[in-house]
Amino acid sequence: MKKKILNSTAARKLISYGNKNPMASDTAEGIAKWWINMPLEEVLPALESLVEHEIWEKLKRDDSVLYRPVRK
Repeated sequence: MKKKILNSTAARKLISYGNKNPMASDTAEGIAKWWINMPLEEVLPALESLVEHEIWEKLKRDDSVLYRPVRK
């Protein structure tokens, strides 16, 4: 299942966006709406899978959670 998520359209779009914009970060909602224009229900599992594989990271900020590509 996890490999399938990493190969999903959402994950591929996120990886591409992250490669082009390595300093970007946003909430899952913002990423879904503004970055890759996909339903949150498809984007959130892809984000979590990318975090689990250490391709992206999850940051807790006050009352929100931000996601961003891992900065090398």
